[in-house]
Amino acid sequence: MSLLSLPRRALGFCLYLACFFKELWLANLSLAKAVLRYRPEDTHPGFIEYPTAGLSRFEVLILSHSITLTPGTTTVRVADDMSSLLIHAFDARAPSEVREAIQRGLEVPLLRWTR
Repeated sequence: MSLLSLPRRALGFCLYLACFFKELWLANLSLAKAVLRYRPEDTHPGFIEYPTAGLSRFEVLILSHSITLTPGTTTVRVADDMSSLLIHAFDARAPSEVREAIQRGLEVPLLRWTR
C-alpha cells in the first residue's frame, strides 16, 4: 500500500461508515414497523446463503459483523473456506432481494474502502 492510497482509503472508510449507518437506520425503522404492526402471517424468517467468494478474510469479517449489527439479520455461520455466509433474516420471503440489499448497501461500499 502506497502513501498515495491512504487518503483514498480514508475517504472510502468514511463512505463505508455512512452507508453502514444508513443501512442501520433503515433496518431499525423496518423492524420497528414490523414489530408495531405485527401479524403472524406477515412474518417470514429464514436462512439465506450469501456468496463471499473473491473477498479477503478481512472483508468477510467486516461484512459478517456489519450484517449482524444490522437489525433483522444475523450471520449464523461463515463457511470454512470463506466462500459464503449463512444469514438468518427476519424477512426472507425474497432471498434474492436480501442478497441484493446486502451487496448494494454493505459489500460495494466495503470494497470501495478496502480495494
